[in-house]
Amino acid sequence: MFLKRFIAKLTNLFNRNDYLEDEELKGSVFVVDIGSTFIKVMAGRREGDIITVSNHNKVTAPSFMNKISYFEDISDDMEAINTKLEILLESFAAESDYLVICLPDNFSIIKLLSLEKTPSEEELEDVIRKNIEPDLPHPYDQWEFTADIVDKTDNGINMIVLATLRQNLENVIEMVSNELAEPDYVSCSSFLAHEVLYPYIESKPGANIAIVNMGNTVTSVSIFKGTHLRFMQNIYIGGYNFTLDIANAMQISTSEAETFKRNELFFLPEYAPQQEKVKNYLAIKSTFMELARGIFYFFESYFTKYFEEKIDEIIIYGGGANFKNIEVTLGGMLNIPVKKASSILTVKNADGTDLDADTLNVSLSMLGAISGGCEEDEDEDKA
Repeated sequence: MFLKRFIAKLTNLFNRNDYLEDEELKGSVFVVDIGSTFIKVMAGRREGDIITVSNHNKVTAPSFMNKISYFEDISDDMEAINTKLEILLESFAAESDYLVICLPDNFSIIKLLSLEKTPSEEELEDVIRKNIEPDLPHPYDQWEFTADIVDKTDNGINMIVLATLRQNLENVIEMVSNELAEPDYVSCSSFLAHEVLYPYIESKPGANIAIVNMGNTVTSVSIFKGTHLRFMQNIYIGGYNFTLDIANAMQISTSEAETFKRNELFFLPEYAPQQEKVKNYLAIKSTFMELARGIFYFFESYFTKYFEEKIDEIIIYGGGANFKNIEVTLGGMLNIPVKKASSILTVKNADGTDLDADTLNVSLSMLGAISGGCEEDEDEDKA
């Protein structure tokens, strides 16, 4: 698989103990997901095409996590995060062969570069520095970088660059090492989610498929042409913005708004003019429209750059995807079929039952970590 090599190379600086270096990932995987809404843990394994989750749990993240962004040093906040992790692990038991940390997308700067040619090893650092340093709010030497070529076109190559504050990365690794063990692998949310969706992407050769992570503070949009990642960018709107809208409209606390958001209907089961009469929808309409416009503008940029005419389908996941019927309204607005990840993936619990859809949608990155690796060798992949 292309993506197995992709995430292993892309996060090479985070790849600590040769995780994913074997042709096939064997054994169980323990994942710690440091999210802005929840801190989550999951253990499971993949056998062939079947992913089985043996245990999973979550605890509400510290409230400040809703406001953290890639440019902020979290050193002073690590104690609160560590306390939450300790609480979570007190009631969680699982054995594993690999330990993976998943970081939210807003923890790093992710930038896709279009270059006329592949830079040599000697040129790579200068190319990265030239293209990304203007976007960095802190001195260049305070960041960790990694890069990989994700697509080759007639006009050159596309390279993705990931930049993360070195101190933040070291703090998270130290915390998990002290509570559990030294992690084998660290990555950001979207890249791991891509891994578990890869078989579906691979089954649609030549299609333009958008994968949209509807996170708590950030919505990440990735566009694949076949198995090649051609676009990746963030919109700084997420589920927490909907929570604030609901809290303001209903004059309730944000915690009450979170409960209301999970339990009430906002989107109709059919795309129809009556949607505008749904009171709950009107509370979040302005934010939802802004999000839909942001996704549309990304698609327009993609069409212009690659002379494409359409997005064939959109796959959504994350907490925002768990709004009932949100795929109907979003698909109607964009005139593109929208599917939830839970509608195309099946994951098993240890007792043989299916992992519920809502948990699957919010756990896609952790499932990607469990899914990691591949059975094909690189020669087969290139064929």
